[in-house]
Amino acid sequence: MVVAQNDEWRMTKSEGNPKIEKELASGSGAAEEPKRVKVGVMPLFSTWVYQCQDGPARLNTELEELAYRLRKDERNGTTRTNHGGWHYALDIFELQEPVVRQFQQLMEQHVQAYLNHFRPEGQRKKDSFRLRGWINVNRAGDFNTLHSHPGCFLSATYYVNVPEAMKGGEIYFRDPRGPAVAMYETPGIDLPWVGTGMGIPFSPATGHLLIFPSWLEHRVEKFEGEGERISIAFNASNP
Repeated sequence: MVVAQNDEWRMTKSEGNPKIEKELASGSGAAEEPKRVKVGVMPLFSTWVYQCQDGPARLNTELEELAYRLRKDERNGTTRTNHGGWHYALDIFELQEPVVRQFQQLMEQHVQAYLNHFRPEGQRKKDSFRLRGWINVNRAGDFNTLHSHPGCFLSATYYVNVPEAMKGGEIYFRDPRGPAVAMYETPGIDLPWVGTGMGIPFSPATGHLLIFPSWLEHRVEKFEGEGERISIAFNASNP
């Protein structure tokens, strides 16, 4: 049996990756060279969320006007995950509107940037995929229940208008590992993988864009304040 005395832990960096080194001093009392054991800690099953704070704000006025026109026809509205508010029932990208074409082209560029992020520089390419989207309009008290987007591989939300005085209205991403990570209590030991169970919130703002894996469950909280929060959500799927 090896008994370690006066163990010393320290963080080092090796080739850009954090490492932990532990020096073990022998308990024999003899002057010996400390034995160095190298170990590493790495994250597994990471979930990647793409965030852009400089979306196509120049299109927002026309997109907001489009939402207003579509809402005049009751047949254009439906209920999906929304409690209250207005959800466009059809595919916005099938509309023959110049502003929609511009918006689609820009969103395709962002989806492509997300995909190429995971490829080495020499292997980046243009992929074939199709976008399908809809408009959401929420007022004070409206919210969206927990859901995911089956039948596609990426999903996104672009915020056309977010009232400046709005309170709440965050989009919450649920921990995809489920409740098992918190099923065993460890009093006095803070484990980095145990969360609050509430998920990770992102506060919306006009012009912001989020892209995330379609399997990642999420919900939208109620907000308080005047005005309307207008967003365009879309999915990327096989063509």
